[in-house]
Amino acid sequence: MQKRIMLIDDESSLRRSLSLGLNQLGFDVEPCDCGFTALNKLELYKKNHVLLDTILVDIDLPDIDGRKLGKIIKAKYPNTKMLYITGYADKLDVAELDELQADGLIEKPFTADDILEEVNKILAKAPKTPAHKVDEKKEAKTVATYVLIKVKDNIDFFKLYKELYFMDGVLYCDSTKGDIDIFLLIQADSLEGCKEIFEKKIQTLEGIKEADFLPVSVPMLNDNIKEIINAAGISMFDDMPGMSKERDSKKSVYSYVLLSVDREKLEQLYPILRLTENVLYCDYITGQYNLVLMVYGTQFSEIDKVIENKIISLDGVLKVKEYPIINIFEM
Repeated sequence: MQKRIMLIDDESSLRRSLSLGLNQLGFDVEPCDCGFTALNKLELYKKNHVLLDTILVDIDLPDIDGRKLGKIIKAKYPNTKMLYITGYADKLDVAELDELQADGLIEKPFTADDILEEVNKILAKAPKTPAHKVDEKKEAKTVATYVLIKVKDNIDFFKLYKELYFMDGVLYCDSTKGDIDIFLLIQADSLEGCKEIFEKKIQTLEGIKEADFLPVSVPMLNDNIKEIINAAGISMFDDMPGMSKERDSKKSVYSYVLLSVDREKLEQLYPILRLTENVLYCDYITGQYNLVLMVYGTQFSEIDKVIENKIISLDGVLKVKEYPIINIFEM
């Protein structure tokens, strides 16, 4: 399963750069600018039965002292692994670290790779069994994953496309313009089932140059945001995220739009994007980009206007990349 990390630090530049670096290493990062925000987020995770693998806590926070915050978190969530961040490790004695119940300590400056190394050390010591029994109903839900494929030169593209299009477990297979040649949406009863399709069926095909595996999930949002989205007639918790609306290629053209957004602005951006005119669906993923949109219009120029006027201008949108869909069977 994908590992989740909460990062609590008041330096916005550190949160942004570290979140991006850890996302690219395959982690889902929840950045928090202060202790109060972190405690609220932790309650939200607990309410939704979502486990955090590790919490990174800066000892010097503006609202709640990091040492006190760590004790509060450990008291409420004793199984949570804690990695403390400090700019003055030489001033901390061993007794103080023992009192913090620290699983690890890292001194600034550091990189995402340094954090990854420390987190892996911590998780390697952790029990292999989960801290609580997983809800069987939730586990039984269908899981979806995007696979973004780059194809080798000088291969029979149409043959490869057909193999992917008719493959068991593939819900959508779209040929696109740009540096990504094919977007797939695969489904299975579990994330492990999606990984099996990806590793044993897709990656083994001749002609695959690169393939990125991007699981779809629902971001942690407060109840007010969920109610706004649900009131608009959009379910937050479909078995297949974003798949409640059907495409009509006879009336419209479509583009995938990948967005990199500031993770701390996600709670405001996600409902806006889901409710934006011409956005068929908006799925949350982890990686270099953290949202996948399906945008439609009567022609691609209309899609370009939607992107320019309603998406790029949103506060918190850092990067946008469009991939128009090619109807390969009509070529």
